[in-house]
Amino acid sequence: MMHCLLASACTPMNGAPPSTAAADPTAPSRAQNAAAVEERTLPLPQAYVARLAGAGWLSGTRNDYNLSTDAAQKLMVFARSDSNFKESRVWFAIRRGSGWGKVALAPFSDPRYRDSDPWLTPDGRMLYFVSNRPIGGETPNTSLDIWRVALDGARFGAPEHLAALASEGEELGPELHDGWLYFNSSRKGGPAKLAIYRARMDGRGFDAPQPLGAPFNNGAIQGDFTLSSDGALALFWSLRGDSADADLFAACRTRDGWSAAVRLPPPINAPGMDFTPSLSADGRELRFASMRKSAQADDASPFLNGQANIFVAPVELAIQATRRVLPSVRCSR
Repeated sequence: MMHCLLASACTPMNGAPPSTAAADPTAPSRAQNAAAVEERTLPLPQAYVARLAGAGWLSGTRNDYNLSTDAAQKLMVFARSDSNFKESRVWFAIRRGSGWGKVALAPFSDPRYRDSDPWLTPDGRMLYFVSNRPIGGETPNTSLDIWRVALDGARFGAPEHLAALASEGEELGPELHDGWLYFNSSRKGGPAKLAIYRARMDGRGFDAPQPLGAPFNNGAIQGDFTLSSDGALALFWSLRGDSADADLFAACRTRDGWSAAVRLPPPINAPGMDFTPSLSADGRELRFASMRKSAQADDASPFLNGQANIFVAPVELAIQATRRVLPSVRCSR
């Protein structure tokens, strides 16, 4: 998630409960969206196309981002917020036959606080997210920290604060890969205003977080690091170079570390922010959020209103883009 680091019109965090209208996940017109609600399926990735995911029920008129599913595709989570990422909450849906049930607010999400950036472990047993909920008492925290919730099927446990990862800044975008928790942080002394860190998980908790090296923290701000299951392909978003918007980048593992980061071309990146990349468990599907307004995707939709929507594209598009720029680099093991 970007939080307020890229949104110039952001206002201070508001702990007040959202209005009923703001919490309603339905689209502007019930008649318009009846078919989409009945379907509740995610589009399959198609070659050379970024497809809008779940028009009306998953991608709507508010900000929708950080889509994550377990490997069995039985549970999905995502974040939904008002403009400028205010009043953010974690939402979820359960597999119903060949489609998905109605999306609902996660039971642990308290309207007094902000919850965002959910990520499910592939086994579906743990949900990581960020929140400004209080560590003690009822007063909201002054910044977003990383929390996690254990799951038993679709039953959510009590949120657990990960104090070892906290700082005076914002912590965002947690993902666990091969025993390392990756996240972005605006903590003091980092290599960028918002930088990507990782911390080793052990039996007692987490070691001290350390920033990633090149090419990941070479921009003014960056975040939402994600890794393919074979560890060969990394994706993240960054604001770097002469671009006015955050874009998605890919890097490939090499014998010496990582390749240069490659800015992904259309139809993945488009005018407007592109962020929160994640990969499906089978490694074939790239999911990301975009604030594009035009039909850079194959779906000309009334939901492309400048707020964040969720898109799906083949991972192969990212791999091909890196090969064109770095022909000697492989993105698979």
